[in-house]
Amino acid sequence: MFSTLRFFEGFCLAGLALSLYVLRIELCLPGWRFSMTMVASFLKVGGQLLMPGVASLCRHWPNGDDWQVLQIVIISPFVLMLPYVWIFPESLRWLLATQHYKRSKAMMLRIARKNQVDTTTEPSGVLTELEQELHKKPQRSCIVKMMSTRNLWKNIVVLCVNSLTGYGIHHCFARSMMDPEAQPTALCHTDYYTMAGIAVATCVALCPAVGLMGRRGGLLTFMIITALASLLQLGLLNLIGKYSLRHDTVLRDTLNRKFSVAFSIIGMFSSHAVSTLSIFFCAEITPTVIR
Repeated sequence: MFSTLRFFEGFCLAGLALSLYVLRIELCLPGWRFSMTMVASFLKVGGQLLMPGVASLCRHWPNGDDWQVLQIVIISPFVLMLPYVWIFPESLRWLLATQHYKRSKAMMLRIARKNQVDTTTEPSGVLTELEQELHKKPQRSCIVKMMSTRNLWKNIVVLCVNSLTGYGIHHCFARSMMDPEAQPTALCHTDYYTMAGIAVATCVALCPAVGLMGRRGGLLTFMIITALASLLQLGLLNLIGKYSLRHDTVLRDTLNRKFSVAFSIIGMFSSHAVSTLSIFFCAEITPTVIR
């Protein structure tokens, strides 16, 4: 029962994270999308850094199991999301793209009323044009329609493969970074904070990198760094063991371990950036109706 419920909890959390990601993209103006995505990434990493402290406080809770109290504490903020449906608006971009014109008009009027805008003197004529389209029925689109495009679907597939590779190799680097001889408790705490610190460093580095080189240039740069870290970790360590220090096994193993950890940290840093940028780039180039 525990495993089944944990599976559905993770299932729902994945859907929640994806929905919030898409809503952030569609609610923001194009110029602010990347900035808001980075703010959300910092908040996510901040939650990871707070988790050990919350878990430590829950350990000393009287008359209760540690994990049960921790589960209640973690899930309690979701109570605030119960009135979410009535408070938070639907994506106006999605409503217009799928021809939900009646709901779009009602939302525009509500936004104008809250911002104290006089719709009768609205110069662009958007509401007047929208009034003429109210008779149209809503339409839905399927991602299969992307196959009829020549370049867009290829770009989406490439970015999805980049994201898959970035996440996959990130976990490989994380595995090679762990010290098999360390104590389990120390191993857990050290690796947890190391991975969270690398995520913070990635978010900090992504902001100026994308500002200077753009989405495509930043993605290409971090992909090259990831590939170099992976190749050097494989090739350089083999060279050290094969052609040098063959007799001094202690020094050889020490150098191998240090180089492996160094390249793993660099690889985790760059692969995290690759996966983050790939998803964001894919969300930006995808049409709203199938985003």
